[in-house]
Amino acid sequence: MSNALSNSIVDLQKRLSIAQKELTTGQHADMSVAIGSQQTRDSLLHLSVSDIDAITASNNVVASRLEITQTSLQKLSTDAQAMRSALMTAQNGIGNRGAIIQQAQTALGAMMSGLNASSGGVFVFGGVKGDTAPITDTASAPPSAAKAALDAAFTSNFGFPPSDPLVSTITASQMDAFISGPMAALFSPASWTTDWSSASSSPLQNRISITRTSATSVTANDASFQKLAAGYTMLTSLGASNLSKDTFQAVVTAATNAIDQGVSGLTNLQEKVGVMQADVKSALDNMATQKDLLSAQIGALEGVDPSLASVTVTNLMTQIETSYSLTARIQQLSLTKYL
Repeated sequence: MSNALSNSIVDLQKRLSIAQKELTTGQHADMSVAIGSQQTRDSLLHLSVSDIDAITASNNVVASRLEITQTSLQKLSTDAQAMRSALMTAQNGIGNRGAIIQQAQTALGAMMSGLNASSGGVFVFGGVKGDTAPITDTASAPPSAAKAALDAAFTSNFGFPPSDPLVSTITASQMDAFISGPMAALFSPASWTTDWSSASSSPLQNRISITRTSATSVTANDASFQKLAAGYTMLTSLGASNLSKDTFQAVVTAATNAIDQGVSGLTNLQEKVGVMQADVKSALDNMATQKDLLSAQIGALEGVDPSLASVTVTNLMTQIETSYSLTARIQQLSLTKYL
């Protein structure tokens, strides 16, 4: 009888260990036994949750990248509008020429810095070439390809470089012809990607939901950046400080037109990025809901009733204590007490 009770105690202790584990984890201890034929469905549900978790993590990175993109675009737009205001003043014969040139230099430098913004080691305006800085600084030494190409075009057209005092002899009509001809060619898409930008024209694509893949970036090869760069460069690299009044006015007018087009393009880009941000947020919200539903289904399959689990643990502990008590009493029995 004592041995039988001991074996019973061992069995009860095993069952207690299992019951305590289920009470602690809230799940069946032996899933294969508990859910049986539902194991395949359970595995598929877990795979779906893992997929959602991976896309959610990716979307959080995308959201951060788009936020930096939007901030950069806003800064570029603010600088461009301030430049435009200064140029409108200059067209009315008011304003300091040197201050306007300096403002254009600052705005051009800020534009290059903004287009080289990065997030998590990825250049946000690089497109699919996110590992390479998109824009080369035109103020670098030795001169960048863009600066060298512009100086060569200017010298070829006028017979002297932009730094030569002879720029004062250039007429307004001659400058207009240069800006609309040789200089415009230097800011065409082909020249831009050769001399100015290392970015890809193909935006990044990300899977933002279970069923949808979407573009999640804009690139430095957008036409709006080319227009802004052209407008700033007219003021900084055509010898503006030595031009005659009429010729400088021609440069100011051309630069204003270019910057106007750039500002309009930036507005469109900001709207485009805003749509991307809304899509990513919507996808995150939808997937959070989907995950909750999937988790509820998994819980229904794998979970145990906590109240029932608690009662089971209590009952088993009571049975074990009773068995120990009986075993102790049986071991004290002796026939000699009855002889």
